[in-house]
Amino acid sequence: MIDPSEVDRVPDEEWDEFRDRAVKDELFYNGPGDLLDTPEGREKFCRLNVSGAFRKPDPAFPGYYIWVFNNQGQGIVIKKRSKADPALMVNTEYDAAGIEMSKSYEPA
Repeated sequence: MIDPSEVDRVPDEEWDEFRDRAVKDELFYNGPGDLLDTPEGREKFCRLNVSGAFRKPDPAFPGYYIWVFNNQGQGIVIKKRSKADPALMVNTEYDAAGIEMSKSYEPA
């Protein structure tokens, strides 16, 4: 299993290899300690991945996805189903440092 704290120790030039390895590790990728669960992980994701949309399976809602909209070096928006009301999507906006700036809701 990949230790989530490894995100802080991965040199930039090894980021692509680390990300590809992390995606294959189901516990790291989908469970507690996911790359996007910490400000450090979100910051690194935002800085090193190109601008665009990314998705991954949502472990809380099988058959659905968590969407990540990355604006490289500027910030990200993570969009996923609300646990309180699955009929809603929660859109959480983070700055380039991975710190939450705002949260909004929309119909799923």
